Amino acid sequence: MDLAALPADQVEHAAGLLEHVLAELSAGTSERDVLSRAAGLVADLVDADVVAVCEGPHVHGGVGLGQRFLPERGLARVVRDGGGAFAVPGLGRVRTSVVEVPGLSGVHLVVGRSDEQRDPDEGLAAVRLVGRVLGLVVLGRHGRERERWHRQQGAQGAAERTKLQQALRQREQVLTTSVRFQRAVSSRRPLPELLVQIAASSSELMDGRAVTLVLADPRSQMQMRVVAAVGEPVLDPALALAAANALGGFGVAVGDEEVPAAAAVHINGRSVGALVLDTRDSGPLDPVGATVLRAFAEHASMALSHADTVRAVEAASSDSLTSLPNRATLLRQLEVALRVTDSDGLGTAVLFVDLNGFKQVNDSLGHAAGDEVLSRVARRLRRCLRGDDVAARLGGDEFALLVRDVDPGRAAQRIATRVQTDVAMPLETHGTTVRVGASIGIAIAEDGVGAAELLRRADSAMYMAKAESHAAGPAVAAGTVPGGVVVFEADMHDADRLRRQLEHDLLRAVQEDEFELAYQPIVRLADGAVVGAEALLRWRHRTRGVLEPGAFLAGAERSPAVEELWRWVLRTACTQAAAWREQVPDLSVTVNLSAAHVMTRGAADDVRAALTAAGLDPTALVLDVPAGLLAEDPDMLNARLKKLRATGARILLDDFATLDPGQGGVLAGHSLAPLRQLPVDGVKLDRTLIAEIDGPDGVDALAAVRTLCELGAALDLGVVAEGVERTEQAVLLTEAGCSVAQGILLGAPRSVVELGSELTADELGPVEPTAAVPALADLVEFTDEAAGEAREEGTDEGPLDAAALFAREFGPAPVPRDGALAIPLAPSPPAGRGPAPVPVPISGVRPTDVRRMLDQSR
Repeated sequence: MDLAALPADQVEHAAGLLEHVLAELSAGTSERDVLSRAAGLVADLVDADVVAVCEGPHVHGGVGLGQRFLPERGLARVVRDGGGAFAVPGLGRVRTSVVEVPGLSGVHLVVGRSDEQRDPDEGLAAVRLVGRVLGLVVLGRHGRERERWHRQQGAQGAAERTKLQQALRQREQVLTTSVRFQRAVSSRRPLPELLVQIAASSSELMDGRAVTLVLADPRSQMQMRVVAAVGEPVLDPALALAAANALGGFGVAVGDEEVPAAAAVHINGRSVGALVLDTRDSGPLDPVGATVLRAFAEHASMALSHADTVRAVEAASSDSLTSLPNRATLLRQLEVALRVTDSDGLGTAVLFVDLNGFKQVNDSLGHAAGDEVLSRVARRLRRCLRGDDVAARLGGDEFALLVRDVDPGRAAQRIATRVQTDVAMPLETHGTTVRVGASIGIAIAEDGVGAAELLRRADSAMYMAKAESHAAGPAVAAGTVPGGVVVFEADMHDADRLRRQLEHDLLRAVQEDEFELAYQPIVRLADGAVVGAEALLRWRHRTRGVLEPGAFLAGAERSPAVEELWRWVLRTACTQAAAWREQVPDLSVTVNLSAAHVMTRGAADDVRAALTAAGLDPTALVLDVPAGLLAEDPDMLNARLKKLRATGARILLDDFATLDPGQGGVLAGHSLAPLRQLPVDGVKLDRTLIAEIDGPDGVDALAAVRTLCELGAALDLGVVAEGVERTEQAVLLTEAGCSVAQGILLGAPRSVVELGSELTADELGPVEPTAAVPALADLVEFTDEAAGEAREEGTDEGPLDAAALFAREFGPAPVPRDGALAIPLAPSPPAGRGPAPVPVPISGVRPTDVRRMLDQSR
């Protein structure tokens, strides 16, 4: 290769590749290790499925050959034929190319690929490079072995020859140690570890004599202290400190039988200590020994001088936990990739990877386990990439992959599939098997799109993938964590912008107290008593008005403000409940917890803190947790619910027993059997079920409600119905055995002031029926009959509506309020009986009045 004819960047790349190959092979501890490393290097460089190092019929090392039975006969055949194909367990037939290792007679590198579409000779230049370096390293190792043998055989030779051999050995060791030290610095090993390595290497080279590294401590007025000491017997610290001080900060002191030898250590020309060698039993250092000691002292100086630089580079370019490039480094590499697209003809794609299920690992097993999972996921991501691809950690459980290819979209999809498969494999950490998944967003580079925008697009696509995986939820197979792959499309711009704005607004709203709670009464149907109130979150948005949780929580689940918002809800609801219980001692307050909040390790602490701050009896707090949590890991869910219940609060499973419209209204989740193993106090029947019980096809729904109520009674689990909007629903619920309900019929959500005034006026307290009140069906029939009598008497002034009848029976209708009812009238009368009465809403009917009707309808 004519290096002078190559462009500078290619020369730099070739030099870097050569340095990498040489360093990797030189690090082999044995000849077999060198051969195995060569096979691994070739596999990485040319993305091969199989690599073997063969010497005749013998296989010295390889990658992808299986664990038990090596295909030696197939390898021998392709070596003999100079190529061809052979069978590999687990891969099938692979096509191969064979490269002879120069200088090693009969040694060949066999490179195989199972992909029929790829040329088996692809990347042979890199394979030949590894072969040449492999031959040189092995020959050099043979030469050193022969030299060592000659040294052993010539141990009885002249003293000068012995000294010369010792000098050669020392210098070779200095060179080897220097290479090792440079690699350690390049791999950003910690400074204390580097200093100990320097002391240990110098001791090893000085026949195991004691070596001590003394440095000035900036935390104690630069007084000298020992930072590393190796060798036997250990050098007296007082002697080491005296030798360092006597050195005066410069040069080398060769020492003698009383004073150790020492070489000065500097930081940017300023003396900061010394490397001290014990010479009490060996006498003063000769020139070779002094040179060696000085060399290791210079290594220490170099490590110290560059320590701050190395730390700065680490902080600026890589992630300390996973050693992957960080966001800033990825963006720089992405900018370079976008600039060179026109020159190299390769397109660019970015994969944004977010882990699913990682938060539960962190919350259940702790941050140490979470860090271990992140480190192992990072290693798995590296395995999924090809030679020039880049993996980076963006922060938390978010990673990004930079892919360049002639067809970047196809390459990105293939890598995404590999990432999902690898990441989803079980992980053992802290004695527990855990699983995580990966939601992946892909963005393909386009003209005019910068690095930051491309990464933002991939993030938007990832968010859509995560939303789809959440929607899959229980449909995902047991023991797996859902994850999806979405490619960015232009219409995701607006959704992403709104989501980011929402997260920003939510954080500001928490800080500026824009949230408030409304309260909906929870009623005992037997006597009409209000036994509790459900706290419902409302956001008075500056521009969008009053928002309910469904309008903002789902889109802001990743915002850091969400957990603080739930703590505020708990504190506010508990404080309000404590105030109300002074007037209604048995009143409870219900707070809805999100699934994410329930599964956090600190949920129980949040509940306990809110109860303590409000001075509220724990039994007065009811926690509604989503029934969707039944799809979570049962052991983890059981542990979380136990901690919540240990606070003294009661727990209800919300949105239980739903009707699935997509399945023709089939009842889902209607079994209470799973609840026997969970620490819960009851369930809330979903409003979709309640809405059907009085419908034309409500027989199945009503039977399900009755069954659930019976099972609940048998298992000592309470059953609460929500979404009660019609009187017929309340009647049927009572007949089915459901004793507690809530809904618009029984009281709409209202402000603290409104509900508080009603509690004070005892308007929503227990109701004792004082008069016989007809049921609604009777009331409608009576309305129709009264209208007929009026017509017969000739006093008919029009249809008698339910509002007038209500006023005649119960007095003037009160002031309209939330929760108004519309009482349906009878069907149209037969021909000849006059016009059908028009349904008139009774806007003033209060829940107490409806309850009186229900009492008489039983």
